Amino acid sequence: MNRILIVDDEEVARLSLAEILKLEGYLIRTAASGEAAVDLLRRETFDVMILDLKMPGMGGMDVLRTIVDTLPDLKVIVLTAHGSMDTAIQALRYRVHDYLLKPATPAQIIKSIQGALEQRQREKYHAELLARAPQLMSFPGGAEMDLNRRIIRWRGGEVSLTPTEAKLLGILYQLKGQVITHSELVLICQGYRVDNEEAARILRPVVSRLRQKLESVPGWNEWIKNVRGSGYVLDFTSAQG
Repeated sequence: MNRILIVDDEEVARLSLAEILKLEGYLIRTAASGEAAVDLLRRETFDVMILDLKMPGMGGMDVLRTIVDTLPDLKVIVLTAHGSMDTAIQALRYRVHDYLLKPATPAQIIKSIQGALEQRQREKYHAELLARAPQLMSFPGGAEMDLNRRIIRWRGGEVSLTPTEAKLLGILYQLKGQVITHSELVLICQGYRVDNEEAARILRPVVSRLRQKLESVPGWNEWIKNVRGSGYVLDFTSAQG
């Protein structure tokens, strides 16, 4: 059962949302202040936190600053009546999953929670894929990549990869033939979440440099393919034809 922490100093809003989400099958805990939320987060594990920003004492931004590095897997949904462009930008810097303005409908909140949980599962899946990745990955033409040492070797040569390039190629290799979105790749390789359009801009120079390095690998045939508006896929079929 997924565990959700609701943090809001307004009792009616906090308890009514808790009852709605309990009916959806979630295990709910609540906190009436930022201090109480941080204490709960230190003692218990949660999948999603719904966080108000403006509270007496420790506000929502203070909570985010406290947990951003220690709880990277926690998905945060900001739910506030005091939204602004500045706070939205700040919240995104702390990698919040969503930023909703009160009064958000129950349907909007539930949809956001479902999206957060789905993203959490994808991130966990990709992390497990990288953790289970073989130390040596074989490429058409006889080259092998040592993922731990970030080196691609073949008879008569080798090329070194940056940590980002190695992660990118490693996850594409593990999911050969599957399109991985730009935003998911940025999250895996860089550790933060942006929309797909911004992620595509971030990845473009990384993929360009990686392709340049791979040109010297025997059998190279544009294995990394861009699926416009979506993501990248590692495709060896042309090399095998």
